[in-house]
Amino acid sequence: MRNIDRGVIRACLRSSRPLFASRHVPVGVKRLMVEMVTGAARPPRGTRFERDTVAGVPVVRVMPAHTTGGTLIYLHGGGYALGSAKGYRGLVAHLAAAAGTTAVIPDYSRSPKARYPIALEEMVAVYSRLLDDGLDPDTTVVAGDSAGGGLTLALTTALRDRGLPAPAALGLICPWADLAIDVDRTRPVLGDPLILPSMTAEWAPRYAGRHDPRSPGISPVYGDLSGLPPIVVHTAGDDPISVDADKIEAAVAAAGGILDHRRFDGLWHDFHLQVSILAEAREAVTDLGAALRRHVQKIHPDTRIAST
Repeated sequence: MRNIDRGVIRACLRSSRPLFASRHVPVGVKRLMVEMVTGAARPPRGTRFERDTVAGVPVVRVMPAHTTGGTLIYLHGGGYALGSAKGYRGLVAHLAAAAGTTAVIPDYSRSPKARYPIALEEMVAVYSRLLDDGLDPDTTVVAGDSAGGGLTLALTTALRDRGLPAPAALGLICPWADLAIDVDRTRPVLGDPLILPSMTAEWAPRYAGRHDPRSPGISPVYGDLSGLPPIVVHTAGDDPISVDADKIEAAVAAAGGILDHRRFDGLWHDFHLQVSILAEAREAVTDLGAALRRHVQKIHPDTRIAST
């Protein structure tokens, strides 16, 4: 893999900001742009992919060349409107390889056509069907970035409330978990080269629709975060969405839960997507995969941690 200077990557992201921020660019065009950004993550050699359907939801199954057991369910980001399983398969392949697992990436329905709670109910259905098909929750981890990170947290609280077995651990990359401050337009402005609060202020109401944006299924930071599995969080110092992770950390601590929060100063929202070209991203993905694997190993001590 080649390394590109973070300043060059930052400049490229900043140059694309006007198109992402414009309300005049159709969502279809923005989806193509996100496919280009996420597709820059090239999977490790020997990774195999299969298209499938689980509970009526299209998924991509990811099979790294070497695994040590277990399953990663990955919920992609994109403001609930952008992103796809195909576009994210490179990043997920690296994370699954680092965790020693296979992976499943659901293509949940996106806004503005599909509003809350459609994506959440689809993910409950996918998880439930996988359980019926023999998925072992004790060797399963659920992870996601940005909107997918918020959806991961909402999914896990829904599983708890419905009496379904929880996964062994959660991984949250720059989670978007407080859409209310975007509806209220009070998100702080930081130094991110791409993400502006005006963007999240546009995406949040499209997903929430007529529902209260403080509903825990939309903004998990306002819900009960007790009784959840261990959580590993990664945030970036320049990301305006990083304040959501601070709220998650405080809520989990108040509930007596386990949360490991690693902060990466001087980096931007979802920098993990540059895993193929940025050394810091590779180190972060490897770190997250190993951390998730350790939580699985605590339940199954005979499971080896993957070497990366």
